[in-house]
Amino acid sequence: MDNTTRQQIVATTSRLLEAQGYHGTGLNQIIRESGAPRGSLYYYFPDGKEELAAAAIAEQGARMRDFTARLLDEAADPIAAVDRVLAGLIEHFSASQYCGGAPLAAVALETAAHSPRLRTTCAAAYNEMIGVFEAKLTAGGYSPARAARLATVIVAGIEGAVILSRTQQSTAPLALLREEVRMLLGCDNAHV
Repeated sequence: MDNTTRQQIVATTSRLLEAQGYHGTGLNQIIRESGAPRGSLYYYFPDGKEELAAAAIAEQGARMRDFTARLLDEAADPIAAVDRVLAGLIEHFSASQYCGGAPLAAVALETAAHSPRLRTTCAAAYNEMIGVFEAKLTAGGYSPARAARLATVIVAGIEGAVILSRTQQSTAPLALLREEVRMLLGCDNAHV
């Protein structure tokens, strides 16, 4: 079996989890939409759906981290950099017709109470996102403690704004978050 088949299965699962959530995504649908033979799914993921979902979440988390880091690197100033990330998220969300932007939220909400594996995988992905923002803010002059707090607020704000934007079918909540984060970071001139 080749790694391309595994990647097809994981990529399909990632897309379906983001659009439908954990409970709304079935193995038969994953097999059908990935074009992978049924045996491949169980070959690569012998523990089944939970193991596959964990791999998809980890991959989505890495993509989110890399996307965020790339956008943060486009500006030296941390305020401009964070603003660029939020602008990029708004662009992505609009292009996905209000269906993208929250690849972890649905799974995290559905499974945190009953799946330690998925909860810890989601937590690790969120922590990586927080870490990327924290590093940029620290490099920009914010104290490590303040950068950690602000990074957590930014990631929590993004997740909440994406949920509101999805339900409202509008980028307005994300645009509002963008304005408020810009003001929050700008008012924190002492970086303490």
